[in-house]
Amino acid sequence: MTDTCRFNRLALNASDPAAAAAWYARHFGGEVLEGIAGAAARFRAGEGTADLHWRHAESPGPSIGTGLDHSGWSVEDLDRVHAAMLADGATEFWEPRHFGPAKLYISFVTDPWGAKIELLEDAGHPGFHHVHILGPDCEEDRAWLLEHVPGPAETFKDVLLAVNYGTMRVLFRQTDDDLEPTAGRAIDHLAWTAANAGGGRHTSPTGVDIRLRRA
Repeated sequence: MTDTCRFNRLALNASDPAAAAAWYARHFGGEVLEGIAGAAARFRAGEGTADLHWRHAESPGPSIGTGLDHSGWSVEDLDRVHAAMLADGATEFWEPRHFGPAKLYISFVTDPWGAKIELLEDAGHPGFHHVHILGPDCEEDRAWLLEHVPGPAETFKDVLLAVNYGTMRVLFRQTDDDLEPTAGRAIDHLAWTAANAGGGRHTSPTGVDIRLRRA
């Protein structure tokens, strides 16, 4: 496998893909993309951009309860964005608070289609920031991802195991909960491209669906 994997997209399901893309663009300052089956939007992500794609699913299950628990978004005024999302159909999961040894200011909501979102203030990486993978063994989960999608391993804020793909990170957290596969849920899968990738679809031991394409 190549060592030049580039994050391609976060794939989601929603009963109204166009409305979902517009909702994310409205709250995160993204650009809705035209001419794509379903719906898509592009957002700032660190030094680059990241795409989110939605497909139609009448009743996708929530991302909570799967191994791909949520997407994370770095914003300038978390309190304002959190309140605006609640006023626009989101459900509060955690109210804003300082959390963990790094005292990051974070909150959680669930979007109107069942995808969990973390808001955080990280000025060094605005916009689409990370996804969070859950499982009983964080080291094993990261090793599995690195085998299929190589990238720089790191520890985010000296707390969470991570892989840094430049425009986003994948973070890992331990849980003993039973986890459902991501396919067909509100957050469906992750996709990367690489110059020498053979392509294909892979499912992690905890049911996280990833896709690889040749660049």
